[in-house]
Amino acid sequence: MPKLALTRHLTALGAAGCLLLAIGANAADAATAGVVPPRNPAGDCNAGGGGGLAAINSCRAAEGVGPLILPRNFSSLTPVQQGFVVINLERVNRGLPAIVGLSAPLNSLAAAGASAGADPNFPAGGVSGGGIWAGAYSVLQADYLWMYVDGPGGNNLDCTSGNSAGCWGHRDIILWDRSSAPLVSGGGFATAGGTDSLAYLVLSGYSASNLAFTWAGELRYFSSKPGVEPLGKTTRAQHHKKTKRRRHHRTQATVTSSSSSSSSSSSSSSGPSITVG
Repeated sequence: MPKLALTRHLTALGAAGCLLLAIGANAADAATAGVVPPRNPAGDCNAGGGGGLAAINSCRAAEGVGPLILPRNFSSLTPVQQGFVVINLERVNRGLPAIVGLSAPLNSLAAAGASAGADPNFPAGGVSGGGIWAGAYSVLQADYLWMYVDGPGGNNLDCTSGNSAGCWGHRDIILWDRSSAPLVSGGGFATAGGTDSLAYLVLSGYSASNLAFTWAGELRYFSSKPGVEPLGKTTRAQHHKKTKRRRHHRTQATVTSSSSSSSSSSSSSSGPSITVG
């Protein structure tokens, strides 16, 4: 299997910025469930079961997060919309703000990434955030791989004992929370050889106009508005068709704070460049 790259370009924080980041993280802990950046899980979950809803809920329980409650229209959504909903539930169930919607232009970039089996290119302009890609048997399996087996011993090819900085990069993009600006996403989906190819952008500093699908519009399909989902809350996850057993997994992601980065090999922005898988 070829080694694929996840590149992160992050601007350095001064002492004052570090202090503010630490204060923000401590204040957020009281209103969150589970593990949120800058913290990471202690290790991979490896719940098995093909990485479907049961595996996700098992891993969420181990993290102190209640089950994933899917909207009643989930089966009628497109794969791109399904992935957006699941990513947002991973966020809001941990107390992070929801991504406001899927942008039509960003969907086009993500679709090209999904078709190429690679991380999506970035739009022009000063944006921050990242892009992720996975080959999986379903949207739910992709979420399981990105969120719960992205650390040591999982499927993150460059997350090794000699390169621990490469661990949990995909999860950190899904749970991106480094800006007060609204987050906007783009999603792409393709199929090849019986495997789904899914790519997403999660960006701040990008226009929230021309949205093709919104979180606000989807909320009416939940029995109650999704929020922090601590373990033990009296809700039950909806049943979902069990996914096939995973045969292989490849992931790729890019984070940038530059206006011109467009691929995993780009190094045009300031700060350290960390390559993981």
